[in-house]
Formats: sequence, structure tokens, C-alpha cells
Amino acid sequence: MNILFVYTIQKSIVINKPLAGQEGLQFGISYISSFLKQHNHLTDLIVLDRHRKKANLKVLATTIQTFSPDLICFTSVHSEYDYVTQLAKFVKSRFPEIPLMGGGVHITLNPSEEMLDVFDCICIGEGEHPVLEYLGYLDNKTEAPDIKNLWLKHNGTIIKNNNRPFLKNLDDLPFPDRAIWQRWILEPQTRITILLGRGCPYNCTYCCNHKLRKVAEGKYVRLRSPKNIVDELRTLSILHPQVNEYFLEIETIGSDMIWLGELCERLNRFNSSISNRIKLSTNLRIFPNMDFDSVFQLLKSANFESVTIGLESGSERIRTQILNRVYSNDHILKATSTARKYGIKIGIFNMVGIPTETLDDFSETLTMNQTIKPDWHATSIFFPYQGTKLFEVTNTLGLMPLTLNTRSERQKSVLNLPGFSKRQIQKSFDSFHYEVYKASENRKIHKLLIYFVMKHLGHNFFAELKIKTIALLYQLRLYDIAKKYRLFDVFQK
Repeated sequence: MNILFVYTIQKSIVINKPLAGQEGLQFGISYISSFLKQHNHLTDLIVLDRHRKKANLKVLATTIQTFSPDLICFTSVHSEYDYVTQLAKFVKSRFPEIPLMGGGVHITLNPSEEMLDVFDCICIGEGEHPVLEYLGYLDNKTEAPDIKNLWLKHNGTIIKNNNRPFLKNLDDLPFPDRAIWQRWILEPQTRITILLGRGCPYNCTYCCNHKLRKVAEGKYVRLRSPKNIVDELRTLSILHPQVNEYFLEIETIGSDMIWLGELCERLNRFNSSISNRIKLSTNLRIFPNMDFDSVFQLLKSANFESVTIGLESGSERIRTQILNRVYSNDHILKATSTARKYGIKIGIFNMVGIPTETLDDFSETLTMNQTIKPDWHATSIFFPYQGTKLFEVTNTLGLMPLTLNTRSERQKSVLNLPGFSKRQIQKSFDSFHYEVYKASENRKIHKLLIYFVMKHLGHNFFAELKIKTIALLYQLRLYDIAKKYRLFDVFQK
């Protein structure tokens, strides 16, 4: 059968190349697609920027007419759900004979019978086996389907099937399908992400892992075997010989030291077998008893050049009582200093505008970043996602606005806190980069001033200008020349 996947994003670079690089692909779709191909089905993908509404409908209709799908699968996070349902309703009105399936994190966390007014079925949890079995059902609709993980309508009756246990052995899955993404990527020779496992051992309140782990029985946190991971890396290095950087995606790479030791040993062996050693990066979620020397020594041996660590808030009260991240600032400082001892660069995750946060709490976040002087930071404004504990806290405290603006999600302040006004949150976020690095000898003051001015000209002013410039050059077939002469350097922070 033919299966079409629909994936939506907030902002694209150019109309027919909406993803900037290889890291833009989504693993849920990729794994389901490769699993279906393994069972002799044909898949295709369409990537849509939700701001190009009318143009998207035309592209979607043309793709359906050309590909003739037997099933169309939509995936959605919270902020994309309204638009995804608009697309599904459009398809249902134009192509009523094609069954539609909805899935993804938002539907998994918030399933409802009303969703079956839009979709023919919804998938709750992992989708590889449910989608495959649903294709079998489409061949013969005489019997009511007992397809675990699916809710669906059969002869007008809603059937809510139970959920199957989490997949036990991730090595049983084929490597994710990256081929279906390539025509949507502007820069194919960019850093590639490899997923190391599924699930997270922690329960941070701004995340939905506490709820996802209850979706099914069985072990929630699962790691691929080091051999399987390195086999995928080897395959990708042959397919993309010009790419020399990989991000190994995992909630935290330090949770299982035996597994980490074997992984780093195999990565080291692989790197020793090739002429151009591959540079690696990953995430590290620290905990109080972590042996930082052992972790970073292993990472260094495998040619990890950088790690990203979640500080989130410099206030230990906010971190412990509100975010459920139990470690001290001293632990963070020890982790970052140990990383630098081994020559590994550090990135820091920060959040601003967390419920109950005050201006003084934010000052602690700023001070910690000024002390650490990270090589880069990923700082965002807190956004209350439905399905998280912090969403419920926001509601309970009466902080939730009547409408949540997802247009500049995590870049614009949405909460007005008693000790940290909406305006103060935005100002603190906009000036954060400047304030962190203004005293650093390694940063040129004129670049920091330009960055500060850019922020206050408008939250997306220069980002929009860069996107429009790239789009114009791409349409004029001058994009490669602009890259060659480093035109885009003028947009760098």
C-alpha cells in the first residue's frame, strides 16, 4: 500500500526546502516509514509550513493526486494540533475515501472521541506495529479490529483498543528512514542526529515523560545496543561522506555507565578505522552522585567535542521545587569544569519565566551563566504545554492566559508572574545573551551590541530578514554563490 506522512513546522526557509538541515527530520515518522518499507509498503512525506496555509492546501492536494495514498498519517505536538486538524478536514472534504490517522505526542497525551470526528483512527503511543496492522485491516473491514494502541470507528461504533507494551528491543527496528526527508532539506551536508534510545528516567515537570511512561506497560527507558548504534553511524558515514559531525540524541548519556563504556569503546574503534575522525556531541543530564571524571574521560576517548547540560534555572528553589531537577549549582559548576578539563565544550539550556519565578531567581540564572561562560546557550521562555505537570501548576496558580500564542513559541513571554512581569520576562530574555558575555574577553563588544540591538528591533526581525534573503537567493539560483562568499555571516550572532 501507499502511505503518505504529513509533517508541519512553524517556519520554513524556502517554500520547497522547509528544513534547514539534516537535524530537522522527525524520528517518529522516520522509524514508522522504515518499518513499513521493510514490510513492502511504499511511503512518501510532505513537509508544510503552517504559515503558508492556502499554498499548503494546493501542494497537499497535488501530492495526494500524484501519490494516490491508501492511508495518510498526521503527527502533531500541542502547538501544531489545530493546524493539523485543519489539514485533515481539508483532505476529508476533498478525498473522503482515503482513511486518515492521527498520532504524535499531543494525541497520545490527550486522546478523545472528538478526534475521531476528524481522523478515522488515532494512535496512542508507539506507532510502528499499529500502523502496519491497520493497513492489514484496510484490506478487510468485515471484522472489528483489535489493534492495540488504536482508537477508531468501525461501522459507526467507536472502538478503544488497549495499548500494547512498549517495544522491548529497539535493535529489532530498521534504521530510521532518512531518504523521504532529503528533498525537503536545504542543506543536506549538515550535522546528522542519531537517536540512541527511547524514554527518559527523569520526571521534570515541564516535560511529559511522567505521563508517557504510563501509556503502556513494560520498560519505558530503553537503549539501543552500542553495536546497533555504531552500525547506523557506519552506514550513514558511507551515505554522507562529507558530513563529519553527528549529534547522539538521548535524554542523558550518563545514566548507564556500563552501556556508555561499551558505546565509547566501539565509537573509538570506529573512529580509529577511518581517516577523518567523526566529531560527536550529546546531552548530559547531571545528578548528584555522577562520577564526572569517568563520564568525561569516556566521552573524550570517543571524540565527543561537546555536551549540552540543562541548568534551566540558576535558582535552586525553582529547579528543585518547581522543575523537579534535584542537583545543586555546585554540581553544575563541577560538571562544567570537569568537561573543560578534558577539552570538551559546554552548552547550557536555560528557561526564563517559569511559574513562581521572580526577578531575583532570574538573576541567579544569569549569574550562573556568567560564571560558567558556556561556549553557547539555548535559552527559551517557558511555555505551558498541555500534558505536563507544569501546565497544571500554571492553571492552579491562575497564571494561564485566556489564549496561548504559539506563533513565537518559547520566544515571546506568555505568562505574567507576580514577581516577574511579562514585560520583565521578555526584556530579560532579549538581553540575556548580551548580559552573559559582555564581560568576557573572548567576545567582541561590538558583536554583543549588534546582537542586543537586533533583539530590540523586533524578536524575529533579523531572523525574518535572513529567511527572506535565503529564499530570494535560492529562487534566483544564487544560493550556492552566496554560501561560497560567506554572505550569510552577516546574520551570525
